[in-house]
Amino acid sequence: MTDEPSGPVVSSRRPAAPVLSAPAEELVRVAGEPVEDVASGAPPALATFGRRAGARVARAVRRRGFSYAALIPATIFVLGLLIVPIIETVYHSFTNWNGLSSHFVGVENFRLLFDNPVFSQVLVNSVIFLISVPLILVVSLVVAVLVYEKVPGWRVFRFLFFIPNVLSPVIVGALFSTFFLPGGIVDTILRPVGLGQLAWLSQPWTARFVVIAALVWTSFGFGMIVILSALTTVDPALYDAALIDGAGWWRRLRSITIPMISSSLQFLSVINVIYTFTSLFSFVYVISAGGPGFSTTSVTYYTYITTFENGQFGYGAAVVLILFLIVLVMTVVQIKLFPQRQVQQGV
Repeated sequence: MTDEPSGPVVSSRRPAAPVLSAPAEELVRVAGEPVEDVASGAPPALATFGRRAGARVARAVRRRGFSYAALIPATIFVLGLLIVPIIETVYHSFTNWNGLSSHFVGVENFRLLFDNPVFSQVLVNSVIFLISVPLILVVSLVVAVLVYEKVPGWRVFRFLFFIPNVLSPVIVGALFSTFFLPGGIVDTILRPVGLGQLAWLSQPWTARFVVIAALVWTSFGFGMIVILSALTTVDPALYDAALIDGAGWWRRLRSITIPMISSSLQFLSVINVIYTFTSLFSFVYVISAGGPGFSTTSVTYYTYITTFENGQFGYGAAVVLILFLIVLVMTVVQIKLFPQRQVQQGV
């Protein structure tokens, strides 16, 4: 007769771990706590996960809310002083506006602009003033390379060459208008060669030359600093190899220096073109007042005359809009056409 067990049967096998569904496994990974299958009806892990997720969301909202709140003053500044005036200028370029009231006239302001021979003369003047851009680039490049190579007195030259850049355009204009007066410093220097007593500011081309000279003199110092900064990124081994191959100073400049700093030259070209179109008012106003006639009148000076002296605010807004489009097109063209950085081989 077989004896029956006196107590409950205890199995030696361990119970199988419950199989977690995909959502529960994700809870285990995120919350870091053991959870049971959602189907089992055990909610503690879900509650913990929900609290932690909610806390994370709240912290993210607080951080982003503070960031957005910190941007509010700058946004108001940009909208109030930049975006809104631009929109207003574009709108008023299509109106007859006297500063107080306006009425829509369509493209009448632009038709008057292009039918006006004075405006055509102003655009020609601006193109002529662009001669200053390659002059600034060449002078800045040569001076920067000489300072970089530490010619005798390079520290003094670096200081002296940068001084014109920190002077006010009004001061520079006053200096040049004084230098080129009849019997002034320039006439005194040129008198020994028979070129004294020239009416520099009374002839169109000589007056333009004075404005261009003032622009080059006040701008090349900044270009020198930019190019000096770019030269520090050029590997000196390139120059050493060129010297071993017998390359002279001009060959190293043309084949190594210029290609390696082409991005800086592009930057200088773009900002000087923009400056020539948009910032000649002070030079022209002080040196020649736009004369003789309109031979040195820049677009900005013409805008000042039509807007604030003649009271044609809608017409002036149209001039500014045309100026913006010209500068935009020229900037894009320069960026697209400027040569890319590439060192010539076989120097």
